Amino acid sequence: MIEARAEAAQQLLDRMARGTLSRRGFMKLAAAMGIAAVLDPAQTQQALAAGETQRANRQAIKDSYDYVIAGAGAAGCIVAARLAEAGAEVLLVESGGSDNLPQVTTPGLWFTNIGGPLDWKVKAAPSPYVNNRAVPVAMGHVLGGGTSINAMLWVRGLKQDYDGWAEQGCDGWGFSDVLPIYKQLEDWEGGANQWRGAGGPLHVCTTHSPHPTATAFVGAARQMGVPILDDMNGPMREGAGYVNMSINRDGSRASAARAFLRPALGRPNLTLLLNTDGVRLRFMGTRCTGITLSDADGVRNVRARREVIVTAGGIASAKLLLLSGIGDSEDARRHGIAPVVDLKGVGRNFQDHPLLFGVTLGYKGEFPPRSMTSNAVEAAAYVRSDSSLRDPDVAMVLQQVSVVTPEIRAAFGAPPENGFVISPALVRPTSRGRFQLTSADWRQPGQLDAGFLSTDHDLETTVRCIELCRELGQQRAFDPVRAAEAIPGRSLDKAALRDFARNATISFGHPVGTCKMGVDAMAVVDPQLRVHGVEGLRVCDSSIMPSIVTGPTSAASHMIGARAAGMILGAA
Repeated sequence: MIEARAEAAQQLLDRMARGTLSRRGFMKLAAAMGIAAVLDPAQTQQALAAGETQRANRQAIKDSYDYVIAGAGAAGCIVAARLAEAGAEVLLVESGGSDNLPQVTTPGLWFTNIGGPLDWKVKAAPSPYVNNRAVPVAMGHVLGGGTSINAMLWVRGLKQDYDGWAEQGCDGWGFSDVLPIYKQLEDWEGGANQWRGAGGPLHVCTTHSPHPTATAFVGAARQMGVPILDDMNGPMREGAGYVNMSINRDGSRASAARAFLRPALGRPNLTLLLNTDGVRLRFMGTRCTGITLSDADGVRNVRARREVIVTAGGIASAKLLLLSGIGDSEDARRHGIAPVVDLKGVGRNFQDHPLLFGVTLGYKGEFPPRSMTSNAVEAAAYVRSDSSLRDPDVAMVLQQVSVVTPEIRAAFGAPPENGFVISPALVRPTSRGRFQLTSADWRQPGQLDAGFLSTDHDLETTVRCIELCRELGQQRAFDPVRAAEAIPGRSLDKAALRDFARNATISFGHPVGTCKMGVDAMAVVDPQLRVHGVEGLRVCDSSIMPSIVTGPTSAASHMIGARAAGMILGAA
């Protein structure tokens, strides 16, 4: 279990470091909560200094900064911290609010965030490829972004993912280029080796007390002939095992905000603004000169002396560019937006991992409680849907919750209260979608065509993965914990499996690609992450991925932020 007093102390330090809790308020709460004895004096002093700095900075917002960074997710937190550490004057703005909430810091509660107040609540437009369902796409609307609301899965992806980027003209993004960045970020519990880093800001671990369903999952994968991996990132390859998780040693979530940003908040050259929206970018000709911001006090313009850096995520980054006249010029004019540069790729190339809820099994007996220091997704298997393939293209993901989509519930009945799900996931999709504006009003959400299962390849591959998940659930290793397969729970022919796939598909919460990196006509940023056709503007987050990595995208987003910071400092 999370040591409650230690985590309470960390949350108070978070609040004080951001300047939302005074020293007097901190000491009063610490005494009332009985946690004064567990406070580290050095951390307390650091947080106190940071809080005083942030309060002073917010009371004296400047007209200009060296860098203005829009979005405090994984990449934004890292870029802001690194640039400030190098001496640049940085303003970091985040649309969401504080992450100082138990559903953020407690790993075992992550799934309660999906669709809640910390989620942007984006829904893809109804699509015939998923039986006209409007599939939700989870994205964090809070400090730390997705690293504060999603499961804490730390998956780098395959070597071939990054070498594929390089082959598409993205020089400097091959696996040999990004591996050192990953190693610098990590504090891997297994220690440093040729694949892993230790001593970095972000603690990465596996479960130490696996849930019985996770133990059974790994055993069942072995019985199916899937290789069992001690470390699923060392290197990532075909196989099954206990997943890597970004969870601190004390059992709390290792979000980007806590791991990278909090230690930098005491720097007087770094200012963090929460609950502040980026409305549109400002230009002089084709040079980006700043950004218009909106908060509770109204609208203000802030100038960037060097660059504006957009790190708002897989959809919001493209939205900000489109609102600012960077995108398809005809679409901009139709909405009354003056075009700045005609970049038809902005908003296109959307990708995500379709995940299915799912193959549901009843638990034999009373379901053991989930650990609050783990993430309810403790095991997974990355496999090939076809033996002729070179690399894994699908995943079987253990979800230690009993949940299905409303459409699956209507067709197959309610899932058992004591149950768990083996989720088929398509991790190398060929489908592509698009995000578009519906208005020049920045408050309007726009429209997302997610493209889920819109190619025959993706549908048929997903069907094959459903069959693999059902086969996995029937292995002997599950006998001690499995009562029976509850959903589907009966034989399905190919047509019925396709329908099951369409009705069970949800988003894995990994939106990428809408500001793709490259040198072709549809590329939005170059390999230095500079927006084509303009000066003083970069996009540095998951939206720049030319093709989605094989697995959850949080780790890759951290890497993109760290790689971007090095590029920006090298160009300064």
